[in-house]
Amino acid sequence: MFDFIAEKAIDFTSPEVLAGYLATGIVAVVGLLITVFVFKKILYKPLSKVISERQQEADQSLTGYEEREREISERESLLEEREREQHQSLADQRAEAMARVEEERKRILSEAEAKASARLDDADREIEEMRTREDERVYRKAVELAITTISRLEDRTVGADEAKALDDSVRSTANLSKEVGLES
Repeated sequence: MFDFIAEKAIDFTSPEVLAGYLATGIVAVVGLLITVFVFKKILYKPLSKVISERQQEADQSLTGYEEREREISERESLLEEREREQHQSLADQRAEAMARVEEERKRILSEAEAKASARLDDADREIEEMRTREDERVYRKAVELAITTISRLEDRTVGADEAKALDDSVRSTANLSKEVGLES
């Protein structure tokens, strides 16, 4: 068996075998170069073109996404600003309305107080007038009663002059009493 291996070893180192190996190596290298050239022309250029187009699309998409995101954030900030302005405007309007309501309430209260005061004054005046009329009626009734009493006591008719004198006398006594504060 060693003879067979030794015999083949001699064939391996022979110039014919080495030339065959060299030719095979050259054919393999030329085939590899042709294959690389063909793959480069047929496969690599279209593939790299597709890859670059997809990369551009991805970059454009990413740029578009970033731009939309920036627009959205700008719109959100604008909306927030408008919302703050509306809240401030509503607060101002509410405060203004409350001030108007308060003014109207004060005006209504002052009018009501003025009307109530006027009614009280009118009522006091009416009471005073009624009291004066009642005092006058009571006074007249007292004078008539006095005249009637004097007429009955003396069995005579009291004349107009005496009735006037009696009326004046009672009146001056009543006025004197009012001035002194005896009558309320």
